[in-house]
Amino acid sequence: MEDFLFSLNIILPLAALMALGYFFHQIGLFSDAFIRQGKKLCFYALLSSTLFKNLYDSTITQAPYSLIILVVFSIIGEFIISIFIARAISERKDQIGVIIQGAVRSNFAYIGIPLASMMFADSELVSKASSQISIISIFVIPLFNIFSVVALTCFNGKEDKGVARKTLVNIAKNPCIISIVLGLIVLLVRGLIPGSVFFIKNNLNFIYKVIGYLASMSTPLALLLVGASLDFSHSISNLKKLAWVVGLKDLLFPFAVLAIAYMLNIFGKVEYAVLVSTFASPTAVASAIMASELDGDYDLANEIVIYTTVFSIFSLLIIIYALKTMGCL
Repeated sequence: MEDFLFSLNIILPLAALMALGYFFHQIGLFSDAFIRQGKKLCFYALLSSTLFKNLYDSTITQAPYSLIILVVFSIIGEFIISIFIARAISERKDQIGVIIQGAVRSNFAYIGIPLASMMFADSELVSKASSQISIISIFVIPLFNIFSVVALTCFNGKEDKGVARKTLVNIAKNPCIISIVLGLIVLLVRGLIPGSVFFIKNNLNFIYKVIGYLASMSTPLALLLVGASLDFSHSISNLKKLAWVVGLKDLLFPFAVLAIAYMLNIFGKVEYAVLVSTFASPTAVASAIMASELDGDYDLANEIVIYTTVFSIFSLLIIIYALKTMGCL
C-alpha cells in the first residue's frame, strides 16, 4: 500500500495539472491564442532556463555515460521496430511515418523533464535527477526530431532534402539545445578556471535568481498547456492503429528499456527515473503539427497525442509502482 501511495503522489499532481489545463480551456480561461503563446514562452524561455540551471547546479563528473549509451541505442531500437510494425498495420503512406513518430517521440520537454525530479523528495536526488535529465536532453531532443523527419519524409514517398536540411538547422537553433550547450560550456570553464565569472551564483547572484524564477514556472505552466491542448471533439477513426501506438508508446517500449536496465544491474534510482521520463512519457504534442506540415495523416497524429497522454497517466502509475516494489525507485 505504501508503494502504491508513493506512485499516486507522483502521478496525481501531473494528472491534476493537465486536467486543470483542459478545464481552463473548456471554460474559456485559456484561449487558443494564450495556449499558442504559452507554448512559445515555455519552449523559448522557461524550459531553456530549467535545462541551463540544472546543468549549472551540477558538475561535469556527473555525466551518466552508461545511461547515455542505453538511451541512444534504445531510441534507435524503438525506431527500427516501429518501422516494421507501422508497415504491418497500415498500407497508407501518409500513416506509416505518423505511426513511427507516435511510437518513438516522447513529450520529453513538457512532461519528461519535470517528471524526473518529481519522483524524489530528497533534495540531493532531485538535484542529481535534474542534472542527468538535462545532460540526456542533448542527445534525446535531436534524436527525436531527426527520426520524426526521417519517418515523415522517407516513409510517405515524398522525401525532401530541403525539409531534412531545415530540420537540422532548426535543431541547431533549438533554444533547449542552445541552453544545454551553454550550460556545458559554463561547467567546463568553471572547472578549468576556479573563481571565474562563471560562478554566477556567487558573483552575479541576481542573474542566477532570475533564471531560477523562470525555471520554477516551467513545470506547472507546461503541464497546464499540455492539458489545454487536448481536443476530444473528434471521433476516433483509426482505433486499431491507435491501440497499437498507445500500447507501444505507453507500455511495451518503456517496459522493454527498463527490463534491459534491470538486467544490466548497473543503474541506481536516479537513472531509472530518467529512463521512465524519457521512454514512458506520452507522444509529443508537436508531433501532430509536424505530421501536418509533412503531409502525414493529421487526424491519426492528433489522436495518438491525445490518447497516449491520457493512458500515460495509468501506464506511468503501473511502471512507477512496479519499480518501487522492486526497489529501483
